[in-house]
Amino acid sequence: MNRKFLSLTAAAFIAGSAFVPLSKASAETAAKSIQNEESAVQESISGKQNEIAKIAENEKQLQSDMDKISAKIRQTNQKISEKTQEVSNAHDEVASLNAKMKETQKRIEERNNVLARRARDIQQNGGLDSYLNVLLESGSLSDFVSRAAALTTFVQADRAILKAQEKDSQTLNAAKAEVEKKLQKVQSDLSELQELKEENKYRFADQKSLKAALKEQKQAVAAELARLKDKEASLNAEEKAALAELESKQAAAAPSDAAKPSAPQDREQEDSASSGTGAGRGPDGSNGKTAAHTHKEKAKPGSRAKHVARVSSFSDSGRSSNNASGTVEKAISAGSALIGHTSYKMGGGRTKSDIANGIFDCSSFVHWAYAQVGVDLGGSGANTDTLAGLGQVVSASQMKRGDLVFFDTYKYNGHVGIYLGGGKFLDCNSSDGVSIDNMSSGYWKKCFNGVVRRVVK
Repeated sequence: MNRKFLSLTAAAFIAGSAFVPLSKASAETAAKSIQNEESAVQESISGKQNEIAKIAENEKQLQSDMDKISAKIRQTNQKISEKTQEVSNAHDEVASLNAKMKETQKRIEERNNVLARRARDIQQNGGLDSYLNVLLESGSLSDFVSRAAALTTFVQADRAILKAQEKDSQTLNAAKAEVEKKLQKVQSDLSELQELKEENKYRFADQKSLKAALKEQKQAVAAELARLKDKEASLNAEEKAALAELESKQAAAAPSDAAKPSAPQDREQEDSASSGTGAGRGPDGSNGKTAAHTHKEKAKPGSRAKHVARVSSFSDSGRSSNNASGTVEKAISAGSALIGHTSYKMGGGRTKSDIANGIFDCSSFVHWAYAQVGVDLGGSGANTDTLAGLGQVVSASQMKRGDLVFFDTYKYNGHVGIYLGGGKFLDCNSSDGVSIDNMSSGYWKKCFNGVVRRVVK
C-alpha cells in the first residue's frame, strides 16, 4: 500500500462524509507527517547517493594523484639506488688511488734515501774531484776506459733514479688530483641523494594524507547513508502501521456516514489532501520541501555570513588594512607561533575543534594566519585553487614578504605558503606541520612553479 493509494482513499472517504471522527483525523495527520518525513529522508538519501557518486569521481582523481606520487617515489628510489652505487664505486676508486699513492710515495722515499747516501759518499770522497782522480789514476788506456765506463754507469744510474723520481712525482700529483675530483663527485652525489630522500619524504607524506582523507570521507558518507536508510526503514514501518490504522477507522465510519452530504470544511480538507500528496505541494503552495529541509538550506548562508563577519572582507584588488607591512608582519607572527605545535591533515583546519587542536592543511593554515589580522582569503573553505585566484599576480623575481607562493606537489598548485624573504617560506606541510622551509634548494625549489599572489598591498 503506497502514498498514492492513501491519498485517493482519504479524499474519496472525506468527500462522502459529513463528519470525520477525531481518531481518524489523528491517524490521517500521523500518516501525512510520516510521509513528509519519509520524503525528506528519501531526499537526503538521494543527496547522499549523489555525494557518493561525486566521492567516487574524487576517488578516481585521488587515486590518479596517488598513482603519480607512487610512480615518482619509484623513480626516486631507483635514482637513490643508482646514486648509492655511484657513491660506493667512487669510494672504492678513491681507496684504490690512495693505495697507489702510498706505493708511489714509498718508491720516492726509497730513491731519496739512495740519492742521499750517494750525495754523502760523493761529499765524503771529495765531491767531483774524486771522479777525476779515478780517471787520472788509471794505469793504462784500457784501465782508463774501464774506469770511465764505470763512472758512466754510476752517473746513468743516478740519472735513472732522478727520472723515476720525476715520473713518480707526476703520477702522485695526478693521483692526488683524481682523488680530489672523485671526492667532489662523492659529495655531489651525496647531496643529490639527500635531496632525493627529502623528496621521497614529502611524497610519502602527501600520499598518506590523500589516502587518509579519502578513507575518512568515504566512511563519513557511508555512515550517514546507513543511518538514513535505517531511518527510512523505520518510517516505512510506521507508515504501514498508520495506513492500517486509517483503513480501520475508514471501515468503521463508512456505514453510518456514507449517505451524508459533504461539508464545505470537508471539501477544504479534500483540496488540501489532494494538493498536499497528489500534486507534490504543501499547504502553503511550496514545492513540497519539508520545514526541516528549508531550515537547513537557510542555515548554510547564515553560517557563512557569521564567518565573513569575523574578518574584514578582501576583494581581488588586493585591498587590506592601511598598514600593509604591519598586517603582513602580524600574520607571519601569528603563523610562526604555531611552529612545532601543529599536525597536518588534508582538509583539516576548517572547524573550531581542528584549530583548537592545531590541525591544519596548507591552505587552511594560510587562511587562518591572515584571518588573525582581519584579512579574509575566501572563507574557511579556502583551498589552494581558490587562494591562487586571489589578490594580484606577481612575478617570482618581484615577490616580497607576505606573498603567497605555490608549489606543484601532488597536483598543480598543490601546496601554498607565505613567503618570508631570502628564499624561505612559512607553511604547513604533510611531513612537518607548520614550519619554515627553503624554496631556494632541494625539494621545494624543484616544486616551485613560479605562481605568486600578493594578497596584501
